[in-house]
Amino acid sequence: MAVPELLSLLLAVGFPLLAMLAARRQWLPAWSSSIILCYGIGILVSNLRLWPQNPELLESIAGGSMLVGLPLLLFAVRIREGFSSAGNMLLSFGLCCLAGIVCTCGTAIYLHDEVADSWQVAAMLTGLYTGGTPNVQAIGVALAAPAEYLVLIQAADVLLGGAYLLGLVTFLPALYARFYPPTPSNGSGADAGAMEAGSVGGFRTGSRQFAATLGVLAISSLLCRALTGNWVDPTVLILLLTTFSLGVTLTPLPSRLGNTYPLGEYFILIFCVALGLLADFRKLAEQGMELLYFSAIALAATTLLHLLLARLFRLDRDTVILSSVAAFYGPVFVVQVAAAIRSRHLLAAGIAVSLLGFGIGNYLGIGVAYALRWFTG
Repeated sequence: MAVPELLSLLLAVGFPLLAMLAARRQWLPAWSSSIILCYGIGILVSNLRLWPQNPELLESIAGGSMLVGLPLLLFAVRIREGFSSAGNMLLSFGLCCLAGIVCTCGTAIYLHDEVADSWQVAAMLTGLYTGGTPNVQAIGVALAAPAEYLVLIQAADVLLGGAYLLGLVTFLPALYARFYPPTPSNGSGADAGAMEAGSVGGFRTGSRQFAATLGVLAISSLLCRALTGNWVDPTVLILLLTTFSLGVTLTPLPSRLGNTYPLGEYFILIFCVALGLLADFRKLAEQGMELLYFSAIALAATTLLHLLLARLFRLDRDTVILSSVAAFYGPVFVVQVAAAIRSRHLLAAGIAVSLLGFGIGNYLGIGVAYALRWFTG
């Protein structure tokens, strides 16, 4: 392996550990995250041309880390608990998902002639507004979307989504209080310490978790081969991985594996660094502006429709805020925003629906993609 390729590999494998440490010790501002750090370092190295990149190697790293990380994230989903205890949070989250589907599809139809492959962009944004960045990545891989789409959509989300998140921890709660009733407190103090800690377990625990995800990946690949004649058909394989991983959550295995989320996050961060290294913004400026415009319309429309639907169903303020954070940003940000608005009693429900979003986001995004491709011809 040449020196530049070795440097890229070491950066992709090593930097996520530093990013996770920074997030765990709260060294990052409210609008940032370990995912943004990993995308950022990759983009910085790529665009400063610090060393030449091998696209084939980086695509292999990105694809492999996604396939390994996705089951680990999904093993952390607790379907029964999510549906039984979330209550209004589940309703508000469902309304946010509905708003995301309607508004991303509407934006894709509106910008069909201006944005190439708008059906792919809408699908990835549907995943983003359902469970956050991991859904975007999985759907992008499943649809064989250009690598630059994934990077630019994430870049647009950092700009637009970061601004909205900053509003949610500053002035927006006071504004929303004028339109939504206050949130009753049950005093339970429930939280999700494992999610908040965000640290990878010991070697033995990590080995068991890694073996479990490889087992699910092997079964999915075998069935993919039987159905399509190929070991890796991206769309079929992602759907099979999602289905089998969620099936595992209904068995006693996840309780024996422990908290698989941090190890899954680590592999997703490897994906982010590799994808950032593939991004050369000098070649993508024109296309990037189109995707930024698309993302701005879709995010604004989704947010407004969700707020209107929540008002119609008379949901309380903190439930509306945390359900949108769960859908747009993922469980780590639920912890941060719940602390900022002093609603830690809603933390467990917010994380539960966010993890459910990881599961359903792939189905919704891929479904949106093929529906739009058929509709737009």
